[in-house]
Amino acid sequence: MKIITGYQEYKDFRSELSEVSFIPTMGNLHSGHMSLLERAKTYNNHTSVSIFINPLQFNNKDDYVNYPKTLDADLELLNARGCDSVFIPDVTILEGINKIKAPIKSSFLCGANRPGHFDGVLTIVNRLFEIVEPTYSFFGSKDYQQLLLISDYVKEKNLPITIISVDTVREYDGLALSSRNNRLSQDDRSKASSLYRALCAIKNEEYISPNFIQSQKQIIEQQGFTVDYLSLCNPNTLEIPSDFNERPMVLAIAASISGIRLIDNMIIT
Repeated sequence: MKIITGYQEYKDFRSELSEVSFIPTMGNLHSGHMSLLERAKTYNNHTSVSIFINPLQFNNKDDYVNYPKTLDADLELLNARGCDSVFIPDVTILEGINKIKAPIKSSFLCGANRPGHFDGVLTIVNRLFEIVEPTYSFFGSKDYQQLLLISDYVKEKNLPITIISVDTVREYDGLALSSRNNRLSQDDRSKASSLYRALCAIKNEEYISPNFIQSQKQIIEQQGFTVDYLSLCNPNTLEIPSDFNERPMVLAIAASISGIRLIDNMIIT
């Protein structure tokens, strides 16, 4: 596995390759990231992962400073799983960067409480795309809003990149895999599966009403969570529909406990 840290070094390396399957990450890798790599490897081309903790997408400076850094373990894991190359730039990657303004749909869901977050996401992903020039790029569907915004951006700019969505990987009780799960106390971890159970209950409801969604929100809050949102929304615009029984629909949740924020979603067809 080749490890590259320099911008120009990667550009020179890329010129020797044909198709590249690319996975941008902020490190602290887990089985969810490995599912992206496994999917990328099915395309039988060069697989490349980037690791860069992007300061542009953090609203809280403390969150950026405290973001877990597990580079040695990440590299060991990627090497064991057959990754071909890893790009590990430093903050100089941000010099002279073209800052991207995310569209209006970035202000819904996670964007409502994290102003500028998706501007930072699109800005760094665009820079990485410029350097890596991927043929395919892989993103988990757990971050549905991020996936939608990046897919839309690639289409709008007519970039020669195919965005591949990979299904959410879950733990034994349904909790979506996340680097943040490791920060949960044992008690909070036992409560966290209530998010998945609420999504399943709503998805399985024959006729979904706002009152039923509210009742599921209250169940989660009784576990000690603060719920940012539990919303049904249009899968393309992220707007809340007038008819909750339109299909398809995205059912999305973000909730925090002990200062740790978790997100999840399901598609209702």
